[in-house]
Amino acid sequence: MAIAIEYNLTGRGWAECIVEIDDRQAHLTASYLSDALADLLYAVECVVRGIDDATALFIEEPGEYRWRLRRVSSDRLWVQIIEFDEPWKHRPDEEGKLILDVECRLRSFAGAILSASQQVLATHGCDGYRELWVNRDFPIELQAKLKASLARNRRLSTFN
Repeated sequence: MAIAIEYNLTGRGWAECIVEIDDRQAHLTASYLSDALADLLYAVECVVRGIDDATALFIEEPGEYRWRLRRVSSDRLWVQIIEFDEPWKHRPDEEGKLILDVECRLRSFAGAILSASQQVLATHGCDGYRELWVNRDFPIELQAKLKASLARNRRLSTFN
């Protein structure tokens, strides 16, 4: 199963994320109204650490993308990305438009998210990130926590 994730800052206060898992693809954007990359790193680190269900939000203007990450087993993850027309409405998942619905290897997904965040840091550095992401710091601590959780969790050590 091939997993590729790109996260790019596309302008002041804007980012895009392209997710490809096998033959499925989702393209989503986020505005500075949310701390999208930090939220995603936190949610992924939670499921790597053993939490069964985690959510990350990418807020749009208008709209919202909701990432639902659910452990299927110790090494499998169910990834859903749900699109909503309006942000902050706390509507049930069923009321949104499902744009990605796929099961994959947890470590492969987490590794792709970590790699995407490392690329953002390499491209912009902490100062450049803060300037483009409207005075929010690069989530260096969350990135380090995800890296450490992946290193500690030996059950997830097989890539495919």
